[in-house]
Amino acid sequence: MEYHPDLENLDEDGYTKLDFSSRNVPRRPVFSEKGVLSSSCPPNWVIHENSCYLFSTPLDTWEESKTQCSQQGSSLLKIDSSNELTFIKNQSSFKSADSFWIGLSRQQSKGPWLWEDGSMFSSNLFQIRSTATQEISPHNCVWIHDSIIYDQLCSVYSFSICEKKLLK
Repeated sequence: MEYHPDLENLDEDGYTKLDFSSRNVPRRPVFSEKGVLSSSCPPNWVIHENSCYLFSTPLDTWEESKTQCSQQGSSLLKIDSSNELTFIKNQSSFKSADSFWIGLSRQQSKGPWLWEDGSMFSSNLFQIRSTATQEISPHNCVWIHDSIIYDQLCSVYSFSICEKKLLK
């Protein structure tokens, strides 16, 4: 029998055999303002448009949540568009009893709201509802609960939403 190199990937019925084995191609992380870029989302992360999202389950303060996201090469959620807001509201509505920290906070009670990357919050996309009553403690961090975005005490324990950009 004569050897034909173009036939080595054919099975006994003449169909092409596909090789799905993964190649050990080294990947270098690329950094952006929203964390490490990659070409696919890690396990347990949800993809939407150009980002991966992790709806994390450990209950942490806002600062601890920020650290947890950072350790995974991401940052707390920054909502950039109405599409992203709709996606986040839909995803968080599946866990309507839970609250999730996002990457919005302020240094002082009357200070400006800033995203984790230092950019200013614009109320064009959503309003932050106040949960402060007559309390002395300032509500300087933000979470989403039942599709509504509220200010909250940063020391309260909650879940969080981490975000990292995908490589285009």
